[in-house]
Amino acid sequence: MKFNRLHWWILSIIVFAVALAGALAFNVALVNRSRTALASTVLRNPADIKTARFHLVAILPDTTDPFFAQLEDALREEAEHQNAALQVFLFPQVVAGEEGTTLAEIRRWFDIAMRSKVDGIVLFRSAGLDIRDMAEEAAAANIPFVPVAIDEPKSWKYSSVAGDSGRQGKEAGTLALGLLGASARIGVILSADTSQGFSYDEEPFYRGVEEATRAKPGTRIVAAVREEESILGGEDACARMLADHPDINAILCIDAKATIGAAQVIIDRGVVGQIVIIGSDENDEVKRLIEKGVVHASIVRDAAMMGKVSVALAIGQRTGMRGQERISVGFKIIPQRGGEL
Repeated sequence: MKFNRLHWWILSIIVFAVALAGALAFNVALVNRSRTALASTVLRNPADIKTARFHLVAILPDTTDPFFAQLEDALREEAEHQNAALQVFLFPQVVAGEEGTTLAEIRRWFDIAMRSKVDGIVLFRSAGLDIRDMAEEAAAANIPFVPVAIDEPKSWKYSSVAGDSGRQGKEAGTLALGLLGASARIGVILSADTSQGFSYDEEPFYRGVEEATRAKPGTRIVAAVREEESILGGEDACARMLADHPDINAILCIDAKATIGAAQVIIDRGVVGQIVIIGSDENDEVKRLIEKGVVHASIVRDAAMMGKVSVALAIGQRTGMRGQERISVGFKIIPQRGGEL
């Protein structure tokens, strides 16, 4: 049987139709797959999606320090409680000689928040960073601006939420003296952050320890060192200090990294119980070291409270219920006196 022109034309139409149907089926499959993926993420349980009344931005250091993990968790928890959507932007941790780079990154996130006309900005202020221009810009735009800091300069006139390293150092010194009395020979491990330009004896934590020792004649601070930025920075600092001053019988630490590092050195040298360690902050490893008796106690800066009051203050200012406030947040000691860890 010979195909004439009509037959070829009909066959061409059939082939084209089959190809078109195949392409259509393939596209439908792709669309369905995309919808499934989208529904499993962004559109999952659309009935549960909430609209927030406020939009907040938090600008925090990019670090594994447990203090900042607890701070961020508290910010998120309080934001949800206050019916606010929270965006978190991260900037590199301050190190010596790189303050300008850090400030530029903070400034970038701050400018984005300002252009977005958010309902509040919470910023962790590393020591030594000058953020007065940001506070003034935010005030001019009527956007609540709440810096959070370990220590806030007395000259700061805007809102802030801060701890007090001086009080923390004094408490650490008091604990050590309570155990060792006039025989205490103290080594202090300080933060790697040198952006404030302080020498060892100018650091608030060191000054607090020094104040405690003045109450007990015969005690003295033998040495002070800074931890390094590396993950083993606390361990290296402690090893150097003990190598130079083997008479040290108490080590007071500024943060969790220094605490864990000092404890590891004491364990490695087999002198657990012979050297008192007073640590700082709280995570699972610090708790374990306290339970094992390697660390006597830890003074925990209340990062959770800092986060909660920061969000509450920003929202309160946005709604007109609160004005400029400077809030000082204290600390707790673990294990609690007369209680369990």
